[in-house]
Amino acid sequence: MKSVLVMAVTALAAFCLDLPAQAAGFENVVVSATKGGEAQSNFPIDTPVIYVSADLVDIPSASTITFSWVSVDSHGVAPANYTIDKVDLDVGSNTEADSQLTKPTAGWPAGTYRIDLAIDGTVAESVPFSIP
Repeated sequence: MKSVLVMAVTALAAFCLDLPAQAAGFENVVVSATKGGEAQSNFPIDTPVIYVSADLVDIPSASTITFSWVSVDSHGVAPANYTIDKVDLDVGSNTEADSQLTKPTAGWPAGTYRIDLAIDGTVAESVPFSIP
């Protein structure tokens, strides 16, 4: 009986050691017209502010995360893949982070956009949205 128990514990340990460690990154990324609101992928041209929030998962406290707001294709208003704004945040003891972008004076140009979420300069996630 003892040898069966030892074999079971050994097999369980070997299985657990083969599991990949969870990579640092972002979960529950939400883009919305209201802070803490429901996820949206399309926004009217007169949306006052667009918000993004995310849970931080296993990101070292000494890291910097960056939210990059990118105009992918605004039909000639900006060059393709134009970075509108970047927001850098020190992780510290935070478990979540957010950013926002305010509507341009003339309204949002119709087109496709994305928010790149990076850890220490490396993009870990990109979230698309559009202004119809």
